[in-house]
Amino acid sequence: MTPTFTRLASFALQQRASLCQRNLPPLLHFRPRHHTPRNFSVTHLQKATLASQVQGKPTLLLSSPSLEYLEREEIDVDLPPPEEVKLVITDRAAERLRSIAAQQGNSDIALRIAVESGGCHGYQYKLELATECSPDDYHFIHPTLQPSNVVVDAVSLSLLNGSTLDYATELIGSSFRVEDNPRAKGSGCGCGVSWELKE
Repeated sequence: MTPTFTRLASFALQQRASLCQRNLPPLLHFRPRHHTPRNFSVTHLQKATLASQVQGKPTLLLSSPSLEYLEREEIDVDLPPPEEVKLVITDRAAERLRSIAAQQGNSDIALRIAVESGGCHGYQYKLELATECSPDDYHFIHPTLQPSNVVVDAVSLSLLNGSTLDYATELIGSSFRVEDNPRAKGSGCGCGVSWELKE
């Protein structure tokens, strides 16, 4: 390669680079960006944690299982004192129950929560609509948003007493969910239905 050709090639490359720089739109010119470090405050983290927690109110207990019925049916379960029976219904869940009652035209319709053996973690929740309350049921309602009937049989309540009923709205669908079960070990299955009992 001759020196003359090398000089010509170098000159051509310089001219091409100059033309490219002049033709670039202003927004495409790179300018170093100064990044200011951002510190996460504990206050913001605490607020985010509180906002993510499920909020609800203790429900009103309208009726409890009949001891005579439990003995007659030989249902072996220890009933907690009435003051220890607790199920929290969030406002979202209560609003959804009110909406369902209005759609069905039946203010007595209820959500039945049951615990069954099975699932990938040993136990699973079964939630379905019910129109009747059985003699072995606990009957709950939200303290202010009504009708919002929830019924739980005595055996199931012994496995979920103190839990929270919520209504979750997500991109993949909306559904009632049992959250914060004191008897559940860990966070349970990702499906939100199956869970493991604490030892």
